Amino acid sequence: MVKQLGFMFLLLVLGTQLHAQSIISYATLNKKQAYIGEPVQLTVSVYTSTWFTSGVDVGNIQIDGALTVYFRSLSNSRTFNGKKYSGVSFYYNLFPNKTGELIIPSLSINVESPKPDNYKGIKHAVKTKPETLKVNDIPMGYDPNSWLVSNGLTVQQKWSTPLTKVKVGDVVQRTITRSAGGTLSEFIPSTAWDSIPGISIYPKRATVNTTKAKTYVSASRTETVNYLFEKEGNVLIPGTTYTYWNPGSQVFYTKTLDAVPITVAPNPDLEMLASIKKSLQKTVEAEVEQEEKPFTILGLSAKNFSIYVLTGLLFLFVVYKLTKRLLRWIKLKRLQYLNSEKYAFKQALSALKQHDSGQFLIKSRIWIKTLDSRYETLSSFAQKFNFENLNDALLKYNQDAFQKKTSANTKVIVHLKNALVQSRKVYLLQDEKIKPNNNKWLNPTAID
Repeated sequence: MVKQLGFMFLLLVLGTQLHAQSIISYATLNKKQAYIGEPVQLTVSVYTSTWFTSGVDVGNIQIDGALTVYFRSLSNSRTFNGKKYSGVSFYYNLFPNKTGELIIPSLSINVESPKPDNYKGIKHAVKTKPETLKVNDIPMGYDPNSWLVSNGLTVQQKWSTPLTKVKVGDVVQRTITRSAGGTLSEFIPSTAWDSIPGISIYPKRATVNTTKAKTYVSASRTETVNYLFEKEGNVLIPGTTYTYWNPGSQVFYTKTLDAVPITVAPNPDLEMLASIKKSLQKTVEAEVEQEEKPFTILGLSAKNFSIYVLTGLLFLFVVYKLTKRLLRWIKLKRLQYLNSEKYAFKQALSALKQHDSGQFLIKSRIWIKTLDSRYETLSSFAQKFNFENLNDALLKYNQDAFQKKTSANTKVIVHLKNALVQSRKVYLLQDEKIKPNNNKWLNPTAID
């Protein structure tokens, strides 16, 4: 009873009181000490006196000195100090990978929960207290290179060919597969291959795999080795023993593959032995080189690839911005051109060239208004500036196009076109001369 009251008090101290709304968060371990590779259950729980209006975000839990495996979350309820709380618990397995004191840091949990008299969720960030796990050294007398913690271990082996018909120069492949429960593939040690007189050994790269279910994790490691038999006679493939520690029963267990005797028959054709040996050696060297070769993307290291990607994205962003500005500038210039006197004059000449007197009348008035808003027609413009050639051309064009009600002949049109071009040129030159000098001050100061 005293222990229960003490635990309840600890939970209430860890809780965060916010305006009569209580949020409690804590982390617990199912054991206080463990060996390297021994799974330790970490449970992270958070409770509220009301309810959660959105999912609880625990974040990515990373612990220095251990591998972390997330399993599941479970909604539940608990009673604290006589009051019922709704909550959710997150279950993890920690696998220590070095000895010493392992610190599970304070975890920040983001939640949304309303006040008791409201329904709108309020964001809160609550923290758990740090926890400590003692990671023990491997017991004396056990090889650290073959250390394994597992709930159970199965060992299987197979041979590529029958061992009753082996002769000198033959290559026999041996495959050993170990499946271990309650651990990760990173913690299954490699097999130590004993040297055997008269046999050359060529190990291949191991294949590892980790399988995770909702409440359990298991792993496997498959290792293959090639035996090249170089001498005739009787040889013995040594037995192999695998030892593991079962954390549930707190007992060491062993799995043994018995020794295998083989009689190697003679082979008169020994010329191919050297080439086979060379080929196997190249295979081993290629696998070792592949393992040692750094990870690359398109022939680049991850760092250089990231730099190229970021540089490319920056370049594309700059190109996009410049293109956007260029298109906006082109659009503005196009709009300015469409509203310009030059474009209006071009449209008027186009209508004139097409022998369309109606359109020419409309387009010429638009041009005149654009050129000088004081004038409504070509005639008034020509009279004002004494463009006799333009007056004469307009008179002949009007006679042909409107009085005779026929299309003006080409000679008249060419005459009018030349008169328009010449008159516009003279007007623009005069207009340029009377423009003020922009280099002078707009408001000059009198000099005494």
